[in-house]
Amino acid sequence: MTLATVVENVANEAGYSVETNVITSTETTTKQLRTMAQRLIKEMSETYPWPVMYAAGSITLVSGQSTYALPAAFSYYHYNTFWNQSKRWRVLGPMTPQEYADIIGYGLTTTVYDRFQFRGITNNQFFITPTPGSSGDVIIFEYIADRPIRPRTWTASTLYAANTYTFYNGNYYFTTAGGITGATPPTHTSGSISDGGVTWDYYDGAYNEFLANTDVAILNEKTLELGILERFAEIHGLTVTPGRYDMQLNEDFSKQNPGKILYAGGLPSRIAYARDGVVTFGTFI
Repeated sequence: MTLATVVENVANEAGYSVETNVITSTETTTKQLRTMAQRLIKEMSETYPWPVMYAAGSITLVSGQSTYALPAAFSYYHYNTFWNQSKRWRVLGPMTPQEYADIIGYGLTTTVYDRFQFRGITNNQFFITPTPGSSGDVIIFEYIADRPIRPRTWTASTLYAANTYTFYNGNYYFTTAGGITGATPPTHTSGSISDGGVTWDYYDGAYNEFLANTDVAILNEKTLELGILERFAEIHGLTVTPGRYDMQLNEDFSKQNPGKILYAGGLPSRIAYARDGVVTFGTFI
């Protein structure tokens, strides 16, 4: 469901009219609903660690270099997922300010394992200690990509304007010149390649705002509509059932976050599993 469709659906349910070109519209209701959609999709993406936004990152260490750039789409990381894949040992962290001061200020080393911390606002925010003495080790980790939205899926023989995006097979692409697409979909994961009509640059950055009417939320669009409707109704004095959005958002995440089996021993018909910090026993029939 595209941004234009979401905005139209909410407007129709609230009894308002909106313009079809949502992105560039200056009409009051259209602009208000667009702004609500922009804010709400960000809030939805930040409320939970949605599996649909999971991504894997890697950093190749360089001798004498202690700071490294994070992935361009990096939002925040999963704890306990940092490993030195080359040595097959865990990278501990994040370090507290006190631990960092102990290591840097006093030169204390309390473990043989590498440690990490995120520091500052520069591009090279990932700090690792001790400073690598050789090059080539690969640090791997899991993170949440700042991509709650995707552009329309690439299709052949379709006109794309200059400076627009497309999506295909999990990847994001950008075209500077635009044009009519050819017959070969983009599948590359670096650089620029033509599809036979349009040259697509691989894009690995964040995509957290609706940039086109055809953009699509990767989270539940019905929940997005519900959240927009509740906020729009509150501002305009309309009557809606409060709390439905929060309830639906929680349900959406619970469906994507299955419980983990902790123990399957003993009686073969019973298992224990944990979900949201609560251990529950279940029985197979």
